[in-house]
Amino acid sequence: MPTGTVLVLQDIDPVPGPADALAARLCAAINALHPQAPLTIVAHDGLAALLPSIALSQRSSHRTVEAYVLVDPDLPPVTDSWPDAPVVMVSDDEWLLTQARLRGWDLVERADLPAWLADS
Repeated sequence: MPTGTVLVLQDIDPVPGPADALAARLCAAINALHPQAPLTIVAHDGLAALLPSIALSQRSSHRTVEAYVLVDPDLPPVTDSWPDAPVVMVSDDEWLLTQARLRGWDLVERADLPAWLADS
């Protein structure tokens, strides 16, 4: 359950630029917000695939990530440095739920997500 700032990547407006630099543009926009750590980062669809890059940026900015929430995501790669915090998956897709279980990630029902986010 989140205790710091909840960042919803879809709500962050990055500066204009090339699509292949979206992760860097999102990181710059997050830094401009000066969010209070620890962070809970929520990503939906394709933005979830950018989480390893965003996590690296947050570590470089000395901000702790408390959790990642992936909603019907394009799965990010699991690397040596990501995930660096617990991951919660929200989806109705059985394949995604199976992937989450295999990776040891927590599952939250879509209907329970607002309560999970608010319960701090």
